[in-house]
Amino acid sequence: MRRPERTTEKFMARSPAAHRVLLGVMLALAALPAAAAGACTIADLAFLLGDWRSDDGATTGEEHWVLTAANTLAGSSWEARGNSLSFMETLSVLPQNERIELHLRHFDGALNHAWEERDAPMVFALAQCDGQGAVFDGTGARAGERIAYRRSAQGLTFIGDFLHQGKPVHVEVNMRKAGG
Repeated sequence: MRRPERTTEKFMARSPAAHRVLLGVMLALAALPAAAAGACTIADLAFLLGDWRSDDGATTGEEHWVLTAANTLAGSSWEARGNSLSFMETLSVLPQNERIELHLRHFDGALNHAWEERDAPMVFALAQCDGQGAVFDGTGARAGERIAYRRSAQGLTFIGDFLHQGKPVHVEVNMRKAGG
């Protein structure tokens, strides 16, 4: 029985083209960002921590992130239009299923009704991070959706690409430090 590594060694010895292909693959892998999802940790998401506020004149909102004693991130947010609280949201970022996941749930402003099913929060898996930004890809019923956060000198930007009744919905919110 032939050992696969011997077959590969013989192929490589006989084929200069194989050397070029292998070199190309190695260069492509070296060019990948250093913080692919598997390398990201909760600490890499520290750029989220703090109190963030958005106000575009018609809509005001806040998002708050803390590091918990369990080394997870806990977040909350709200949005108001005029004198009406539109919604509230609770979020957690934690290691689960051998990856880092963002779990979130929405509620109406009075907390009377959850938008999601009782035992089915929205779940997004961390796809990439770089210390100043992160991208989470939707899982399960949320496949094809994406949430991204990006920190800059001006503040924190939330970008959400969702599917509502099969139609794409793009949400972008620019926030600055609350109180600043």
